[in-house]
Amino acid sequence: MSNLSNRATGMLPQRDLRTEMSNRRNLRGSGLLKLTGGGASEQNTQAVMQVILTNLDTEDHVIAIHPGLLSSVTEIQAIAGVSVDAIAKDGAVIASKVNCKTKNTTSLEFFQKFVNNNPQRIVRMQVSANEADQLDEPIVLAKISPTTKLGDFPVTPSHNKKATDTNVKLVIVDLANFQLDDQSVLYTNLLAGRTLTINFYLGACRNDAATLEELASIN
Repeated sequence: MSNLSNRATGMLPQRDLRTEMSNRRNLRGSGLLKLTGGGASEQNTQAVMQVILTNLDTEDHVIAIHPGLLSSVTEIQAIAGVSVDAIAKDGAVIASKVNCKTKNTTSLEFFQKFVNNNPQRIVRMQVSANEADQLDEPIVLAKISPTTKLGDFPVTPSHNKKATDTNVKLVIVDLANFQLDDQSVLYTNLLAGRTLTINFYLGACRNDAATLEELASIN
């Protein structure tokens, strides 16, 4: 089991890992939470969503990997206060400049829609790039609300390197309180000429469609 002390904290205020773990146990016991891909533990999850972004341009581009409920760069700017150049999708993200692909049977666009309807915890990210400087660019989770700005929570891959890490182009980041849903925008700055690969390790998911039968049998 992973050492929880190494997990990146601070995604949401006033939460500690012990409280979080207790809350998750209670929710799973009630049938409200499911582990994506099955299994008994989030930390041992084998469910992975891989996203690969390639910038063929000579300029940097800020890309929204997950837009939440927001459907355009204009809406992201207005609601989240974030200036992005494009929303990631399968294939050409910015024509002749930025491309995106996944190595999963599902498309990125379907994954974005799925987590909008089924809030998904991300327990770990494996981040790699063709050049080490890309790992200095934060991957930022912005929480959105109709009434107030909830803040941005950056994760800089290079800041999570361990002294024993030998591959300067790859970092594994363990996360706490990191969730993708309809109220979150995930974005990063993709440097010119860089390819960024992110493996999202999927933990607990609030999936009412999957748990409805269980809830009916309990009641």
